[in-house]
Amino acid sequence: MRRLLSLSALLFIATAGFAKDVFLSIGGSVNNFRTDTRIFNPSSTKDIQIQATLLPIGNVDNSTRSSITITIPKRQMVDYDDVVASLFNASGLGAIRLSSPDDFVATQRIYATTSATTCQAAGTLGQFVPGLQTSDAAKQGVLLQLKSSSAFRTNIGAVNPNSVTANVTWRLYDKSNNIAATKNETMPPLAVIAPSNIATYLGGSADLSDAWVGFVSDQPILAYASVIDNVTTDPTFIPMSVDSGTPAAQTAPNTYNVTEQNFSITISPAPTDLKIGDQATFHITVRDSNHGFELTDPDGMVVIPSSIFSPGDVVDRTFTVHKNGTYSYFCTNMSCGTGHNSMKGSFDVGSSTDPQPRY
Repeated sequence: MRRLLSLSALLFIATAGFAKDVFLSIGGSVNNFRTDTRIFNPSSTKDIQIQATLLPIGNVDNSTRSSITITIPKRQMVDYDDVVASLFNASGLGAIRLSSPDDFVATQRIYATTSATTCQAAGTLGQFVPGLQTSDAAKQGVLLQLKSSSAFRTNIGAVNPNSVTANVTWRLYDKSNNIAATKNETMPPLAVIAPSNIATYLGGSADLSDAWVGFVSDQPILAYASVIDNVTTDPTFIPMSVDSGTPAAQTAPNTYNVTEQNFSITISPAPTDLKIGDQATFHITVRDSNHGFELTDPDGMVVIPSSIFSPGDVVDRTFTVHKNGTYSYFCTNMSCGTGHNSMKGSFDVGSSTDPQPRY
């Protein structure tokens, strides 16, 4: 039960139509865990109304969830102790979205009750998390000072604040700054990834006693981590930091660097060593303008679905080789320029066929 102490992050984002959109990434009433929320109206002239939506965990599309309306009087703070139960008459875990055309401030504290002893009365242990503004959402970010060992554990979570799907690649780095694991995750609109232990969610068997996680995404997301002392259960909230650099390509077998720029697609090294059953990762870097990418197998079936990327995007796409023949790749953004038709190529696995590239 105590690993739920990591279920805490308050994430602020803005979308069209609202002056402020606030995501409380995890709230709930589970066993002895509670989430208390406070909402403040800074206006001295009017009451404000906020649309509150309970979003279930599970990394699912939450764009059709219904909301309720709450009113916050002018210059007042409204208390919602055990917010999922008191505001939504529900139980369990879920993220909360708060949206309004007016400005407001929201905070949360997630905590567990502790047992009384002969020397000490029962109390609480938890985390307070401040809000992160719209500008903090990013396509590249890092989570530092993570620990996973016999002494500590670390959970990470994320919210996709967009009305479209976000394709995210997570990279876990060990104590020696080597890649310990990579995970590709598709996050539907307004999806919430519940706090997950990095040792199981991302995998890897390296020394994670002093680790870090980086991510790249084709849509800006908000991510966080929580480090818990296994002895004292003391939790530490880790907000994400924006990553301004270019992540190094993996050095694992069957990883290939793909560069898209006006007007060419290059793959290095050439994927000529693949065979049926291999899993291959294309580490795609996009230069100078918006470009798309798609890969088809010898029968014209899509093995890497089409995506449109922006300049500076760095993403991983992984597929499994399931037959011999010619695999074709091409840019799917036909408006990228007059040289679009030259942005294509192919490579052979085993005996080749010669399908025509599609557009």
